[in-house]
Amino acid sequence: MRKPLLLIIFIFSALFSYAQNFSNKGKEFWVAYGFHVRMAQSNGGGSNINAQNMVLYFATDEVTTITISIPSLGYSQTLTSPATPTVLTSAVIPKAIPQDARLTAESTSPEDKGIHIVADKPVVAYAHIYDGSVSGATILFPVNTLGKEYYSINYTARSNENNSNAWFYVIATDTGTTTVEITPSANTINMTANNTYTINMTQGQVFNVMGQLSGGGGSFYTGVDLTGSKIKSIASGTGACKRIAVFSGAGKMFISCDGSSSSSDNYMVQAFPKDAWGKKFLTVPTASLVNNFFRICVTNPLT
Repeated sequence: MRKPLLLIIFIFSALFSYAQNFSNKGKEFWVAYGFHVRMAQSNGGGSNINAQNMVLYFATDEVTTITISIPSLGYSQTLTSPATPTVLTSAVIPKAIPQDARLTAESTSPEDKGIHIVADKPVVAYAHIYDGSVSGATILFPVNTLGKEYYSINYTARSNENNSNAWFYVIATDTGTTTVEITPSANTINMTANNTYTINMTQGQVFNVMGQLSGGGGSFYTGVDLTGSKIKSIASGTGACKRIAVFSGAGKMFISCDGSSSSSDNYMVQAFPKDAWGKKFLTVPTASLVNNFFRICVTNPLT
């Protein structure tokens, strides 16, 4: 499953660069340590809860200094990346107290866990969360390409492990107060579908939303699909609406041709802002078109 997901990521990133006349190279990024099933459950009842890791990767064509920080947790590390685009520089994100950056549950208030990346020259950045073969990755978008209105794109929540919730999270990336409206498309752990919730955040804070689980057993578990959930930055009494970053994913899920759940992976992808959407898209089918899945998100149901 990972190869098709990565194919989708890279195709989308190319289209985004074209549509906005921006590049996915940049000097500043925000991301968070999204939920992975291993944060809640061990594999086969063993002791490997929290066995997952999050790694950031950077590609550069100049010698570049990159600083990764979690400001509110007092965490910072600085890397020097070589002038070789084919050699990735990597950094592991902490997952233990007092610098635990993981998003392990639905937020009840904003969490001080935003991961800030600053480089002195443009870089291409990726995030990867994995435990063995249970692996998901996404390219990251620079702050200058971010927007103010997003829709989460998830997938049918089916997995061969329990505690595999669908999720999305939002990060406040600008200084001052960022006011965000969240309207989930399905019931979450603390939110009711189609109700709008208003959250006030400051730079670097994260609000994580996790869909409800709906049952199952053995090697087949289900939950709600959060596709279509709306996340929008709005103006507040203290100023205009501000830019935000939004990521969608799942703790673990499967996308299969026959509906079986013999293999599943965690899923994570940075969402595109509404103003980056277009009317024409290009994709390359793998093997045969019958084995490819496409999700199409619209704001106007008459589209």
